[in-house]
Amino acid sequence: MDAIRLRDVPEQQVVAERRVVTQAELEAWLPGAMARVAERARAAGGLLGTADWPFLERTGADEPVFLAIYEGNPNEAPTEVEVCATVAAGGDRTVPAHREAYQRVTKGVVTSGELGKVYEAVERWVTDNGLAVARAPRETYWTDFGDAADGDEVFDVAFPVS
Repeated sequence: MDAIRLRDVPEQQVVAERRVVTQAELEAWLPGAMARVAERARAAGGLLGTADWPFLERTGADEPVFLAIYEGNPNEAPTEVEVCATVAAGGDRTVPAHREAYQRVTKGVVTSGELGKVYEAVERWVTDNGLAVARAPRETYWTDFGDAADGDEVFDVAFPVS
């Protein structure tokens, strides 16, 4: 796995969809929710992508950016999850500017069942480095998970910190 890093995230306008889900429900709901918020973002004036967010440090083709914000752990109990697509203006709400600790995740980490270890590692790094978790953890997606190969980076696990 990649090293855990810090980055400053600018304020983001988003269109969003929320649902309370278990892990099994999340896996079924997430792809459709991403498609629906992407459609709404396009109708609202444009779905922003990796070219619009240089802090993501993504090169290559411009890919849409999505956030999945978790108010708990869907493996433990039904949890509110919010899926967001970034837009230039308008949208449903604003995600405030913040600093976050994050780690890149490959599809293989997810399909092998090791994603929980990434969350644990980032949260431990935050504490070990004298920081505090400031808001709910999130995943920042920038590629089509289904089309990705096991070794491809597909999203970041991030914790806003203070």
